[in-house]
Amino acid sequence: MRKRRRAALDFGPPPPMLAPAMVVSGTVPARAPRRIDPYRLAVWVRRVTLLGTVAIGLWCWFTLGTEWVPAGMRTVPDIQPGSLCVVDRRASAATVGRDVFVRVDGVLLLSRVAAVDGAALTLANPDQQAPWPDSRAFGPVPRRQVVGTVLFAITHGVEARRRG
Repeated sequence: MRKRRRAALDFGPPPPMLAPAMVVSGTVPARAPRRIDPYRLAVWVRRVTLLGTVAIGLWCWFTLGTEWVPAGMRTVPDIQPGSLCVVDRRASAATVGRDVFVRVDGVLLLSRVAAVDGAALTLANPDQQAPWPDSRAFGPVPRRQVVGTVLFAITHGVEARRRG
């Protein structure tokens, strides 16, 4: 019979008093009820939050924008000239009573929608004394000329900052 060669790190059998404890602790799995691992839950929540933030960011990037009200344009009394407006770029958001930016003959105008006739909007400036034209001067505007519908305007101290 051949003699069995021992590996270089084989130190022989364990001492008698340690052998039962080592065998039991190394081979028997722990019987614990399955619980939610807080680390794995945190990783999952982090990933879902990241994906949700990216999805909302992309939606905002493609549907929202900003427009400055041109200096001297006082067509809508609630929005001062020089204000920064957050706008919805979708032309479908233009409904009666909403303030919209339109580009007519290369000029950016801010006005209020008075009527919607299918693919055309009738604009009327709430300030009748405004020197800027509305649909009474140039007629109904096609929806494709709508730059955006005003969601809200930031007006606090804007005129003073832009002047100088």
